[in-house]
Amino acid sequence: MTASYVIAVTLALVIAAIFAPVIWNGVPSGGDDDPSVAVITLRGGTTDANVNAVKQDLREARTNESIEAVVLRVDSPGGPVDSSEEFYLAVNRTASEMPVVAYVEGTAASGGYYGIVPADEIVVKPSSNVGSIGVIVQAPLSLIEQVEQQGETFVRSGPDKAQISKDGLREDIEVLQRSFVGTVMRHRGEQLTLSRAEVANGNTYLGAQATQNGFADRIGDTELAIERAAALSDDIEGDGYDVVYQGSGGAEFNVIIVPAGAETVQGANNVTYLVHPDDSETTFREPVKYYAVWGIPAEDNNATVIRND
Repeated sequence: MTASYVIAVTLALVIAAIFAPVIWNGVPSGGDDDPSVAVITLRGGTTDANVNAVKQDLREARTNESIEAVVLRVDSPGGPVDSSEEFYLAVNRTASEMPVVAYVEGTAASGGYYGIVPADEIVVKPSSNVGSIGVIVQAPLSLIEQVEQQGETFVRSGPDKAQISKDGLREDIEVLQRSFVGTVMRHRGEQLTLSRAEVANGNTYLGAQATQNGFADRIGDTELAIERAAALSDDIEGDGYDVVYQGSGGAEFNVIIVPAGAETVQGANNVTYLVHPDDSETTFREPVKYYAVWGIPAEDNNATVIRND
């Protein structure tokens, strides 16, 4: 009985250690009747997994009657255009229902900045990096150069079916770029001291510069962002509010799915390169990927980056 008691107590302590942080995140810091400011965190790229987690947190904030404002704590260099757009749409919807203040913990660049432009205010640190408004596209070079050969190989339902070209990619990237810049101008136009052409150049600015040119509103920390979110809410008076931290802050790791027979090579800076095995069978894969990311994906012999010059 003594041994069983010791095991039970030990198991209880282990369970408490595991779940205590989760429970703590859901407990308000003040009285039960006070309204709350929710702090939602995105750390890492605007990948599907990270954005889906933030979307869920924002949805919970909108449906929770006690939450009257949101602080979006961000440290993101951006990522694929499609998931960055999902991030933007979720923040924009939330901002239409309650005050949203973005706090740039480290970086909010490209798709990371795209997602926070609907916020009522953007708070940065002096060392924060914001901006990098632009889109890049990465496509297999062989598929572009061998279009004629592909046309002879496959029977198509239409002349443009599954066809890609540099001109077509350039047109697509220009459409996405205009949309990105237009979104920034629509939400930040009154604060910006830069012209549309200067915004489209894709420069990144430190916090102090960002507050001067309108990419951000003020210098501060998380506490200031929380105070500003509370002050913007009509349902919060003075300091009579709680602070609730939602979510885990996004994925802290990357998962690589390796096909059978593939070889992985560990490179510098903790980068893993994937070498696909030779496969004589025809395989279909997404040939084009658009990015709103601070930086350019690594090029190899089978890829090209079409720039919007």
